[in-house]
This record gives sequence, C-alpha cells and structure tokens, in this order.
Amino acid sequence: MSRSDRVTLGLLCFFICIAFSLELYWLIFRDELVARAPHELFAHLFEIYGDADRAYYDRISALAIGLEGINVYVTQLLNMWLIAAIVGRHHYRHVLQLIVSSYLTYSVVLYFWCAHVTGYPDMRYQSAYTYFLFYAPNLPWLLGYGWMAWVSAQVLSANMREAGRNH
Repeated sequence: MSRSDRVTLGLLCFFICIAFSLELYWLIFRDELVARAPHELFAHLFEIYGDADRAYYDRISALAIGLEGINVYVTQLLNMWLIAAIVGRHHYRHVLQLIVSSYLTYSVVLYFWCAHVTGYPDMRYQSAYTYFLFYAPNLPWLLGYGWMAWVSAQVLSANMREAGRNH
C-alpha cells in the first residue's frame, strides 16, 4: 500500500472517530450543552468553541444541525465505503474519493465563507483568539479532504491521459 493510501486511511479513521464521538455528542446533546458544560468534557469543549461560533453552543443554528447531521450520518458511511475501496483496491476508489473529499472541502469553505461575508455574527467577540478558535479546529477537514481531492484528481487525470494515448 502506498504512503498516500496509508495517510488517506489515517485521515479517514480520524474523521470517523471524531464524527462518532464529539460530533455525535453535539447532535444528541446540542440543546443541553450549557447545562452540561461544567461537568462534561465534550460540552465544555463546545463552550470554549462557542466564543468563536455560538451556533455550536448556546445559539444553535439550523445550518450547524444540517452540516453535522450530514457529516455524522451520511459522510461516515461514505468514508467507510472509501476505506473498503482503498483496502480492496477497487477501480472506482478515486472517483469515490474525489466526490467525498470535494464536497467535504466545499462544506468547510462554505462554513468559513458564510461566517466571513456576514461579519462573524455568531462570534462572541472578535479577536485573534476567536479567529484562531474558529479556523484552527476546522483545518484538518479542509486540508485533509482538500489533499485527498487533489490526490484523486491527479490519479484520475493521469489515467485519462494514459487512456487517451492508448486509443
């Protein structure tokens, strides 16, 4: 297995673990975070993140619920399918990887862009700290899935060039 495949599998396992722990916790307990924050780690983490985006703490938004619902309940099934495609060396692997990683990259960019163009209305206060808090925890998804999209685009492009030469 190539280094790229091992990195991709590692990223996918990380994303699945976060989805079925922290993100699933948020979906289940999002309306109780304020009460749970003093004595539960995950709720406290969302309390901290709430300085950067209150839509994930005490002013829950429909967009956040939608994004996290799709991520936890749909994307993780696709990620598991992608893991099986990588391990099984299935011919469609890079098409699936490009689709999944492109839409995940897009969703992070959309999340960032919506906050930016509206002046960060859910940010409790604007400072270097809250901007860091807003962007840094989301960067693994942007960079990880962006990299996976780029890898698959390169592989598919090379395959298309090769097929063109053979015809």
